Amino acid sequence: MFLCYNLNCKWDTIAVGGGDINRNEVGTLKKGLDIFNLVLHNPNITTQEIMEELQLNQSTAYRLVSTLEQNDFIMRSPKNGFVISDVFVSKLQSENLLKQDVDLLQSVPSMDKLSKTTGETSYIGMLHGTEVVITHAISGMYATRTHHVIGDRKPICGDAIGKCLLAYQSEELQSWILENMSLEKQTEHTITSQEKFREELRNIKVKGYALDDEEGECGARCIGAPIWKDGKVIAAIAISGPTTRVSKEKDDYHIEQVTSCAQEISNLLSHESIS
Repeated sequence: MFLCYNLNCKWDTIAVGGGDINRNEVGTLKKGLDIFNLVLHNPNITTQEIMEELQLNQSTAYRLVSTLEQNDFIMRSPKNGFVISDVFVSKLQSENLLKQDVDLLQSVPSMDKLSKTTGETSYIGMLHGTEVVITHAISGMYATRTHHVIGDRKPICGDAIGKCLLAYQSEELQSWILENMSLEKQTEHTITSQEKFREELRNIKVKGYALDDEEGECGARCIGAPIWKDGKVIAAIAISGPTTRVSKEKDDYHIEQVTSCAQEISNLLSHESIS
């Protein structure tokens, strides 16, 4: 038998053929998985708290926590507790990133239309660990434009795509990212308070789009909207440009163009899933 982590965040015992596993080994494995599960649902939990919650002795708790940490399942947080390792999360997201990236090739005609309509560069980005990775980009018509290329990594906090993506993640993943991401000040407009950032994410879900108002780069604004597939936000699309063109006065127009494009791409992906 072995233990498997299912989608409901529970550990299941599964029987397999081909011989018995030592009961002590199974018991040790289960304790390790219980610790991992505890860290997953309680970011920044300490070893002492793990000992108390699972009724483990000090030697066993420290040995198992150390093993999980050495193998990149968990890591120590700045608050001196433990969280799920960004290496572990990144590996899971990388598999999903490759699959969804292929699906999103269908978005190129819609992106091209958005760039031609607005004149601005359009981007699609996906989450990768605690950052955003640009997976698609269509240049705008202007010589003066923002210069992000495919493969660029961007902080979540000062980016419309990043904020849009994070707003629609599961509560568990959102909490993990918020605990581990940087809220480093990039400009005087960057949101550096976690409380205000959480409020920003709630507002994005209500409005259905995200704004980067010179938060990542002075003189540049960005408007993003979520791309859906099978009931989940898998990516986000945005336009970006200087404040003289992507101005607040033109927000209504640009928001309509970006959200319509995001909906068009979402419809394409939904149709593909059905067919």
